[in-house]
Parts: sequence; C-alpha cells; structure tokens
Amino acid sequence: MAKKEQAESMVAVVAAVTPAVPLGYRQLGTQVAGHTFEASNAAAVGLLQDVGGSAEGRSEGRVFKPLGKPECGLREIQFYESLAAATSTIAAAAGDVGKAENAADNDLALLAALAEHVPRYYGQRKLVVNQREHTFLQLEDLTHGMAKPCVMDVKIGKRTWDPLSSPHKRAIEQQKYVMCKQNLGLCLPGFQVYQQEQPCGKPILIRHGRDYGKSLNVEGFHQALALFFNVQPAHANVPQLLREVLRQLRGIHSWFKRQRLLHFYASSLLICYDFDRLSNPSSQQNGYHHEPPVTPAIKLPDQWIRVRCIDFAHIFPAADAQPDENYMFGLQSLIDIVESMLQR
Repeated sequence: MAKKEQAESMVAVVAAVTPAVPLGYRQLGTQVAGHTFEASNAAAVGLLQDVGGSAEGRSEGRVFKPLGKPECGLREIQFYESLAAATSTIAAAAGDVGKAENAADNDLALLAALAEHVPRYYGQRKLVVNQREHTFLQLEDLTHGMAKPCVMDVKIGKRTWDPLSSPHKRAIEQQKYVMCKQNLGLCLPGFQVYQQEQPCGKPILIRHGRDYGKSLNVEGFHQALALFFNVQPAHANVPQLLREVLRQLRGIHSWFKRQRLLHFYASSLLICYDFDRLSNPSSQQNGYHHEPPVTPAIKLPDQWIRVRCIDFAHIFPAADAQPDENYMFGLQSLIDIVESMLQR
C-alpha cells in the first residue's frame, strides 16, 4: 500500500467510530494513544475536545480525559489537585518576602515548579456520552491553535508497572515493547505527523499506533523519531524545532533531578508541534500572510512546540526519598536521540 493510501486508510479507521456526545463537544481527532472509543463497546470512552462552548462561540482549547478505573482515576485527580494547590500556595506567598523565602525550599515549591511541564488543569466535568454519564478531567489542549498538529506519545521508563500491580500485571507489562523499553526506557504507543511528499503538494497525514510501536527495535525507534520530526527531507525550521524540544525536555529532566517526592510509572511525554510552522516559520497565525509580520503576531517557539508530561494514574510517593531513576533513564535516552538528530 502506498504511503498516501496508508495514511488515508488510518484516518478513515479513526473517523469510523462516531460517539454520541453532548453539543459543543467532539471526539479528539489528535488522540494518538490511550483508551479510545470502540464501535462494538459503548462503554469504551476516549478523549473529547470542546468545539465552541464559550459565550463567544469559540473553542476554549480544552480536552476532556475520562477517568479510568476508580483507584487510577483517584490518583490522577489527586495529582492534579495537589499540583494546583501547590501552585496557588506559592503564588500567594510571592507577595510576602518571608513566606516566599520559606516556601522556596519546601516540597510545595518543588511541586509547583512542575506545573509548567504539565497541561493546565481546569477541574472535573460530568458528561453524558453514549447515553452514559462519565467523569472527565478538563485539561489544556496542547494542540490548540495549531493548523496541522503533529503529536507523539512517548511512554517513559523501563518499568511501567506500579508498586500495587499484581504479578500477572507485571508479567504483561514486561512483555510489551521489550526491545525499546529495556534498551532505551522508552515506548512508542502512537503518533501522527504531516509530511510533504512533493515540494508544492498538499501535506498528507500519517498515523501509527501501538502495533507499530511494538514492532520497533532501537534503530527503528530512532527512525520513527526522525519521521516524526520531519528530519528528511528537512524543512527550514527543523533545527529550531529540535532545539526547542530539547530545551523543554531538559527542563523536565532538571526537575526530576531535583525532586525526591514522587515516582512516575506508565507516564508519558506528549510532544506537539505545528507542521505549518516548519516551512513558514515567519508566517502569521492564519497562514495567509507571508510578508514579515508585525512583531506581536510572531509565534515564539514554545507557542507552536509543546512538550508536556501526561498520564498520572500511576504516581506513587518516592520510597526512602530516592530519585526516580527509572523515569530519568528513559528521559535521558530521548534527549540523546534528539541531540543526535540535531548534530547530523
């Protein structure tokens, strides 16, 4: 099957499941991994996004993540709520010099520092989907404002089972993504990327899921990232893309080197960028004006390139205040791969 036919086939499969959702919402078209809607199972629920629920009729740029199993959902809620509480406490202390100095060294300040590396949290919302009520987390849509979003979900760590997992669950997890997970501490559950096959042709959308990721060896993982970042054929702004991804990855790594609070299991990094910005780095947001833009309209790199930690259903307190070596191993592997692409 030709690449274009393969891409169109994958898009058709994604579009085949049309869930019954409330007015103002729709299935998240850029979801590349995780639990999804299933045509044969009305109880299976994937991610939603808002499509104009504000008073002005515009999208508020939010995604809605269904809670999983009760114990997992509770952990994820507690994580986001604790992050929000820490951020609020540190912000309130900022106006008081004495409080700010005390807060700077405590665990709240460290937790609050993670906020810039996590999607914004807007609380919970109950929605009726497929005639059943579900509870969703309201989160920032990291692709909001992107014309052609490229999205990759990378699961971090050699070990993806948490301390409460049964022996059976552990055995299952150890059999997944074996080559990449054991050598790199990384898994690739899915991604989508736009590619320009012809210089003046229309970009095509390519999507790959977990079966593709499970088939990869270390070399294949490197090739998958090169495909995702459009390294070959290189576009005008690929070096800036790689440098900004590296900057954000290093920021996350710096936080993990400092923290002794939590261990993250089966957590992912979501990498998003706007394909339109690769070929037209100075174009305005609407994509029609290619003359030098007015300064306020220029998009800074972190406005069209976003790397965030996601999926916090398996976060546990760090035993004996030990660093999260499992997560840092995988994260450093990802940094090394992106660095190698930039040095070519």
